[in-house]
Amino acid sequence: MIPPARSEGFLAGRIARSAFRALCGSLAATTSGPAEHAHHGAVWLAVKLGTLEHGKIAARFGARLLPPLSLHSARLLSVDLRPVGTCLSRSLTVASRVRGGAVALGFDPDRAPNFRPHAWLVVDGIPVIESDACPTTFTTVRVA
Repeated sequence: MIPPARSEGFLAGRIARSAFRALCGSLAATTSGPAEHAHHGAVWLAVKLGTLEHGKIAARFGARLLPPLSLHSARLLSVDLRPVGTCLSRSLTVASRVRGGAVALGFDPDRAPNFRPHAWLVVDGIPVIESDACPTTFTTVRVA
């Protein structure tokens, strides 16, 4: 497959390239299917074009159409979604389908001059993937 042409600065071009990467990611995924990647794509688009609230709405809507995930399945889906989207869109997507799931927002103070916020999935206050957590947590956002 040939990726869409690069058009600098145009949102439509960025969306087309991201959709292409998501399609390639769904084809290469080992444990998740196209429905999970479509759900993640909708959440990513809602966050990119709107706000966190828009992303939560898209995540909740998609979660109604897909079955709930166990903690083990949530870990596998988090790993499958890692190459595409943002940490926020991935966390919202998976948290919407896990009972007790939430999105933690924080940063690493050691990198304070280069402030880079991060979002990761927590279930009942425990990070799903240990390497995702940052030392400082600002807040936790419930999706469901």
